[in-house]
Amino acid sequence: MDNRRPKRVIRNKKENIYLDTWHFLTMLQPGKMQEVAEQILQTELQIVTLQEIRWKGHGPIKKDKYNLYYSCKEGQTGQLGTEFLAKKEIVKNIMGFEPINERICKLCLKGKYHNITIINIHAPTEEKDEETKERFYAELQQTQEKVPKHDLLITLGDYNAKDWKRKSLTKSDKEPYTA
Repeated sequence: MDNRRPKRVIRNKKENIYLDTWHFLTMLQPGKMQEVAEQILQTELQIVTLQEIRWKGHGPIKKDKYNLYYSCKEGQTGQLGTEFLAKKEIVKNIMGFEPINERICKLCLKGKYHNITIINIHAPTEEKDEETKERFYAELQQTQEKVPKHDLLITLGDYNAKDWKRKSLTKSDKEPYTA
């Protein structure tokens, strides 16, 4: 029997996952999804979250080089919608997809040490009524709380943040900031 210590395990550094988020005004135009997919396939990106695809329903669509997982309004096209585009090389790691609503969907991946949960969001703009915004953030929080505590949680998407510029600094504005 060999009592030597086992050799040190060397991690494969090529096991990274490359993610990005892209926002479109619509994917309803004929050929638009194919055009976007061809652009993504030319990059190193493995998973891309998309917003405002404006399709109807939810579910997976399997293609030769990639899979789509989308979540839109039931029975109505032309509004909102979130989607994941996953290259075939990463599809083997996908454990599940959950469409929450037209603004939120979730993809679960098998990781090397921990599972990875990616939540794709399309937040309401500031102009939306308070009830819509509160409902969105409550659903997002509920979705995040359902993620197992040992999973790596990544939330990507369109947060609809507003840009603003400070016109002038007053004495009270000169306090230190933390990010």
